[in-house]
Amino acid sequence: MEDSVVPSWQPQRRTQTERIQQTQEKLVRAAIELLKKGRYVGLRTIDVAEHAGLSKGASTHHFPTKNALVLRALEEVYRSTQERALQRIAGAGASTREVLLALMEDSKAFFLSDDFLLSLDLVMIDPESELGTGVKELARAYRLPVEQAWLEALVRAGHGHQQAEEVVRLTFAIARGCGIRQLIAGPEAATDPLMDSWLRMAEARLAPARTPRRTQETP
Repeated sequence: MEDSVVPSWQPQRRTQTERIQQTQEKLVRAAIELLKKGRYVGLRTIDVAEHAGLSKGASTHHFPTKNALVLRALEEVYRSTQERALQRIAGAGASTREVLLALMEDSKAFFLSDDFLLSLDLVMIDPESELGTGVKELARAYRLPVEQAWLEALVRAGHGHQQAEEVVRLTFAIARGCGIRQLIAGPEAATDPLMDSWLRMAEARLAPARTPRRTQETP
């Protein structure tokens, strides 16, 4: 009788740390999806657990409070948007126009998306509460470095720090305003024409100053 063949490989068992991480990731993804659908007020941790295919006990074990789960979900949103912004900067090219086009794309991608509406909803619950303070801390930790990275990209393209800072901050301010207007007026609110107009103004703002031509003196 031939010896039975034993597979040379065995499925690796997940470590405790890996199991914890995967459970938390499921809860965070579920929380993000439900927050984008129903916002903070309508969110219940039991619904998050069910959406993730887990028990309520698993949810409260990893995230004892609703706000702890919500802030972790927002951190993941900010982390992913920061990563995408840095990828756009890395692939933007070196010319002023290439950087500006990528900056416009990045600003619209964040401020016209559910990611921004989610963060806006959370901070407006009560800006001075523990939740509101946590949201602002996350915004400073993840969004301000994005602003700084775009500023540095324009400086590398040959522009002064002050001009680059003005253009980046105004770009984000315009896109942010369009995002809020879209929330009020609906998705039909036109954004591209405004951003196209701002692109032309930003290019003019960053253009090197022309040296005035000397007029020929009359004898």
